[in-house]
Amino acid sequence: MPIDKPSHRHPDGAPWEDDLPMKRIPILPTAFLLLLATMAGAAPRPDVVFSIVSMTLHDQALAGAHDVELQGNLAFVPGKWQSLSIVDIANPKQPEIVWFKNDPEIPDSETVLPAGDALFLGTRDFLTLDISRPQKPKILSKISGQPRIDRINGMVRFGDHILAANKSGYLDAFEVGDVRNPKLLTAFETKKRFHVDSPHDIDRFGDHAVVVDPRRFVPPFGKLALFKVMDQEKILPPDEWMLVGQVEGRELIGANRVQVKGDFAFVGGSFSPPKRAEAYPVRAHMTVVQLTDPTQPKIVAELPFHDERGPNGLTVAGNVVFCAGGQTVGAYDISDPKKPRLLASQSFPKYREAKRSDNYHDLIYRDGYLYISAQSDNGFLILKVDDLRIQKLAEAG
Repeated sequence: MPIDKPSHRHPDGAPWEDDLPMKRIPILPTAFLLLLATMAGAAPRPDVVFSIVSMTLHDQALAGAHDVELQGNLAFVPGKWQSLSIVDIANPKQPEIVWFKNDPEIPDSETVLPAGDALFLGTRDFLTLDISRPQKPKILSKISGQPRIDRINGMVRFGDHILAANKSGYLDAFEVGDVRNPKLLTAFETKKRFHVDSPHDIDRFGDHAVVVDPRRFVPPFGKLALFKVMDQEKILPPDEWMLVGQVEGRELIGANRVQVKGDFAFVGGSFSPPKRAEAYPVRAHMTVVQLTDPTQPKIVAELPFHDERGPNGLTVAGNVVFCAGGQTVGAYDISDPKKPRLLASQSFPKYREAKRSDNYHDLIYRDGYLYISAQSDNGFLILKVDDLRIQKLAEAG
């Protein structure tokens, strides 16, 4: 796909690269990857469990690649620097960008949710796209109204409604039964009323929305909250929504990703150590919160993540939690959620001299592969999970 060099500059002030618009990186030898992981200070197993299948870089299509979702043979990757791309992943070794948009019309694109022929996109607005023809998507609608609709960073489906985590301090709810004409049900204020200052991600636990707040990614604590928004599979009128339980603690500092499995929420805590790191004995982590009683959620486990940045990405597959952040991918065994175990942690080289170390930002697992958005690299990474034990755990359940 020929493109013109963008006339604007990268948000961090660096000029766009003069290299080819798309560049594929060859698979690196296993021994070399192990050496790099060791040099990076991670805690790798004796053998390398993840291998690079492909790395696609594109300064426009994948500008600030932030989220990734799959549907069929397509990956949908929104980018924080006003981008959205659709990638054909039928052959993971040769992913192909079949369409992209880089435009001020979609500023701060951070999350997507595919639903058949529709794609919901969270930016500083809420957009619906027709993707029945992936090579020629069309924007069907856009709902605006800052700050009540703004900086959407996570979305989850509740029947005919989508609830979105709005980092400006709201839970946005949209009626999407008619995908061509979605409507705003409510912008539920959380910051002033409940001190859930900046909802960063959201998932569903029965009738409840599970929301995480990183609390500015600094000590002394982060937060997880449960709001009752449904009753007997029907969305409640917004004036009946209520905060039913919350938990805060050092273990939730930087909580910016959450996924629920069974009675447990798995949370990624991103933490960047300050210059005086000894003053804050905290590092990036994966935390488990038990939700059995929504009125009394409990932190039951915490394990470190072996990169100073992240995990910004977290996904649950079977009995494995995969995390990604910085230049590192980790896998945790959650067969017993109260006693998670680190299975593997592996770091990878940078493909560019990125201005920021906050790179891997989201990931999803399917059929032995991990699909990862690389924000600072403006890239899309596909890894193979070579460890058969991890694959088996990931396919369990």
